[in-house]
Amino acid sequence: MLKKVLGLIFITLLLAGGAAQAQVSINYSSQGSHYFTMTVADSWRVNVGSEVDPSQVPEGERPMARLITAMPGDGTPLWFGMWVPEDVKKIQEAKEYMDSLGLELLTEVNTKERTFDTLNGMEVFYVSGTGEKEGEPMDFHAAFVQLTKENVAIAIYIGPHETTITHGDELVQMVHSLQSVKQ
Repeated sequence: MLKKVLGLIFITLLLAGGAAQAQVSINYSSQGSHYFTMTVADSWRVNVGSEVDPSQVPEGERPMARLITAMPGDGTPLWFGMWVPEDVKKIQEAKEYMDSLGLELLTEVNTKERTFDTLNGMEVFYVSGTGEKEGEPMDFHAAFVQLTKENVAIAIYIGPHETTITHGDELVQMVHSLQSVKQ
């Protein structure tokens, strides 16, 4: 279900974009829990996503985490997504989780760099590389941030090489603005 929703959101945002424009601080929450804040660059279109009522989720399944997305306001093709998956407790589990998303995000994935570091006092695992989306070459950069002992935030952007270069400073600033909300 998550794969289908992410794929649909990715395509929809490439075509239509989000609604809000401005330098904005996003307070991310999902299913009643507050996880992190992040600042989104000026003039980017933001979609804060929506959530399914847990009572509407089929038995044995968990509700999908809220997915917040952002795209540059200049219309260039670049997708930035942020979420906290309930099933990922440690950043070491991030690879298996991302692999489970399969071909919905990218095909022909070639990981070029994997780095552990710290970000605002939190452990972070950065992954970057290239892939294809509908036959077009794309760069991807992901940050898996250990917010608490039991929660990992994911921030990922995907776009053509020229676009990731053009918006590189904004993307780095957005990722570096991520701050945990202590629960």
